[in-house]
Amino acid sequence: MKFRYTIALLALGATALPAWADRQPGWDFGAELLYQSTKDIDFEGGSRADLEDDLGIALAFGYRFNERFELIFGLDWNTVDYDFNVISSVPSLSFSGTGDLESWTPRVGLNVNILKGDLTPYVTGGVGWAFIDTNIPTGPPQTSCWWDPWWGYYCGTFQNTRSMDELMYNVGLGVRWDVSSTITLRLAYEKHWLDISEATSTPDLDQIKFGIAARY
Repeated sequence: MKFRYTIALLALGATALPAWADRQPGWDFGAELLYQSTKDIDFEGGSRADLEDDLGIALAFGYRFNERFELIFGLDWNTVDYDFNVISSVPSLSFSGTGDLESWTPRVGLNVNILKGDLTPYVTGGVGWAFIDTNIPTGPPQTSCWWDPWWGYYCGTFQNTRSMDELMYNVGLGVRWDVSSTITLRLAYEKHWLDISEATSTPDLDQIKFGIAARY
């Protein structure tokens, strides 16, 4: 008998919980913490880069067309430590080292929410453009001087590094939870591909993202 009363009270409490899934047309603004797993990338000519796992951050905002469909805009940023081995076109000439690369990736995508309630799984897909600085020098350091309107005559040293910008596309699965009338949490697994022309194949990167957004 007590067990029946307990079940009845739990059911009554569940029906009394507020519903927050007001996903009518409007905007979401938020930020994401992303974790990227390790990846080994082989390049034409025998060069190789071994990326370590690392954390990054992202700014994200989206427009809700209705409860199911959302257009997503984002800007991902992360720095990744890596080991590299560069094979020169000159026979028997190569060098190895460690470094950290920095990447900025503006992107656009579409989220499709499966359910209409506060808690719903969703699928996502998108495309972007990755700007990557490997921090591998491409020439000797150079020093130049100039007149700065704030600091006066100033001299500085800089060094050109190997940079690239490549097409990125992704798909993923996630869970969206509207925890209040204005706050939304997301947790997602995404697969990202980089269309690097010098690589022997298209590198695929695994990412896990946790995000929080304000809903308007």
